Amino acid sequence: MSRKVLIMAGGTGGHIFPALAIAKELTNQGANIEWLGGRNSLEGSLVPKHGYQLHCVHTSGLRGKNLLTLLKAFFLLGLGLIETIFVFLRFRPDRVVGMGGYASGIGGMVAKIFFIPLIIHEQNAIPGTTNKLLGKFAQQSLQAFDNTFDLSINAVTVGNPILFTPEPKNTPELVNNLLVLGGSLGAQKINETITSIKTPLNIWHQTGVKHLESVKLAYQNNPNTNLCIESFIENMAEAYAWADVVVCRSGAMTVSELVATKTIAILVPFPYAVDNHQTKNAQYLSDQGAGILLEESLLNAETIDMQLRSLTTNKLKNMTSALESLQIPSPEKMIVDYILIPNRSKSS
Repeated sequence: MSRKVLIMAGGTGGHIFPALAIAKELTNQGANIEWLGGRNSLEGSLVPKHGYQLHCVHTSGLRGKNLLTLLKAFFLLGLGLIETIFVFLRFRPDRVVGMGGYASGIGGMVAKIFFIPLIIHEQNAIPGTTNKLLGKFAQQSLQAFDNTFDLSINAVTVGNPILFTPEPKNTPELVNNLLVLGGSLGAQKINETITSIKTPLNIWHQTGVKHLESVKLAYQNNPNTNLCIESFIENMAEAYAWADVVVCRSGAMTVSELVATKTIAILVPFPYAVDNHQTKNAQYLSDQGAGILLEESLLNAETIDMQLRSLTTNKLKNMTSALESLQIPSPEKMIVDYILIPNRSKSS
């Protein structure tokens, strides 16, 4: 008899994409998967495409709201709670997996009420509000990076699962190919900076849809003529395999992809991320000599050129070795073991 697993993830790709990788592995092992998410959120367009039954409930955040919007938020959360209870009664899951997001918080509380084992996974180096709460009573807390949760939680480090299979890659001896991932929210500064660098390189630049034309125009005055400028890169495995160095933000999944592909990066954290978690993610690599952390306030073309010049053959080799030392083989398989094997968390 296959286990029934309810996955709870939504709001951002950082929650949804690793959850999809876990769902795929659960399906491969014979589990029956359904998904709990929020209304009018990203999961509404992504999850059904992968063939999973999606239940959308009302959700709302509580941080930074005035009295009127707080009252509305409590009403929506109450409505979402009732909707979530009906999902549990209809699906009757054997295990519940929380990946973060508002729907995950509501579902985690319902799992507690119904005495259903709850496993949570935190993708960032700083736990989000939902997982901070759920970690206090989850059967097992899993973390992508060491020391994310308080030691009292007894979390296990399992890495972040990614949706693509990394391609084989040799350690670069020189920096010839620069991959720029400037398509995420708030990455306009990266787009503007890279178009002004003077280091002669092959550049593959992901701009994001709204920045595509302005980036193309800005490159007209750049000495780099071997350019590939796209709004979105479909094949990230190919892009990482091609790149000697990446300039990017430091979202949890980007950092995990860099580790999985052994790709050196200049990381520019989004300065307005909740709890400044992108800086903490970047520090996870920079503290190990596996990446370069560059605050956005210091970001300019001259600094990027200087950092690129500093990447000697020896430094590239050392950083690649550091990345390799951080790799965790098959995170999705390890996570699924904790989900499906009864009482593993109590015996580990």
